[in-house]
Amino acid sequence: MNKINIGIIGTGFGAEVHAPIFRLYPGFHLKSIASVYRGRHGATKHSLRDIAFYSNWREMLESEELDLVSIASTPAQHYDMALQALRTGHHVLIEKPLAMNAGQTLELVEEASRLERHAFVNFLWRLTPLRQRIKSMLDQRMLGRIQHIRYCGSFSGYSALAEGQRGWEGRREEGGGFLFAVGSHMIDSLMWWMGEEIAEVQGDLRTHIPGYEGSDGREVRNADDAFSFTGRFRGGASLAVDVFLPGRTGTGWRLEIYGDEGTLVMRDDRILEFSRGGALEPVQIESTKPPEGLTVPAVHYYNGFYPMLDSIYRSLTDKPSMLEIPNVADGHRTQVVMDAVLRSSDTGSRVRIDLSPWNQVIVTKGEH
Repeated sequence: MNKINIGIIGTGFGAEVHAPIFRLYPGFHLKSIASVYRGRHGATKHSLRDIAFYSNWREMLESEELDLVSIASTPAQHYDMALQALRTGHHVLIEKPLAMNAGQTLELVEEASRLERHAFVNFLWRLTPLRQRIKSMLDQRMLGRIQHIRYCGSFSGYSALAEGQRGWEGRREEGGGFLFAVGSHMIDSLMWWMGEEIAEVQGDLRTHIPGYEGSDGREVRNADDAFSFTGRFRGGASLAVDVFLPGRTGTGWRLEIYGDEGTLVMRDDRILEFSRGGALEPVQIESTKPPEGLTVPAVHYYNGFYPMLDSIYRSLTDKPSMLEIPNVADGHRTQVVMDAVLRSSDTGSRVRIDLSPWNQVIVTKGEH
């Protein structure tokens, strides 16, 4: 098996999730890791003492012979790191969200195309067996014409938000907030399932716990800890999305897809049910058990991230893949929708989205 040399930027999520799962795939050789904030400790505590460590990610790009660079830094840094990696001849895998705004994401799409480099985005949600089954059912038109999709989640996050600092995750200007963190996954999944773009949105972002003060200091936050938006797809189906983190007790995830011939319900990313009228019946899903010894948090991402790595390896070695790999074009489409949700929330206007020239977002005046 031809080995592909890997370098990772980020000793937080990169060391905790990317590195151990990369090491499980026989086609990849993890050569190096670069810290952004955490220093060597972030790498050594995750058994990465045997690979080259860099305190400067630019130095790693210049010094190591790498084929693929995996970027797992904070969102505000994705654009600069991905652009530099592409321009130094590397393929890239970029954590979501792809960048901070649609102008940046469009440039990454254009640079990857110009330089003939592969540029993937880690929308791993769409690669889990359960979500792949949803895609298959929709593609087979088992629900008929889709009329409406409702996708929501509520969580028991009050204590975590009220009793500790959030760091960059609490600052909108650094890519914090749950629209970017989980909304990016949701938007990508919705457009991928439907095979069409979201055409308009009406959004509302809230910061229910805007600050924290304790023995470790004081923190002021402006990033959302809850968001919602309604809208419609280009084909006419309506959608409603709602995420609320700061609950005392949350109820988890729920997805409902309504078609004129059937209804599909997903609960907590574990249970899938289908009905053509009458009671919902369970849909059997073949799941893959993570290998023994894979630790938290990597074990929670295995079912999406390992198929992602298999598909990336196949793409880089010109082998066929059964899966559709999310790339920078998908990241750009998702960013355009997130920009529209943000603008809608800021202006109180309904926002129409025109992706035909890639980066046009038009606010419909006078609609509140």
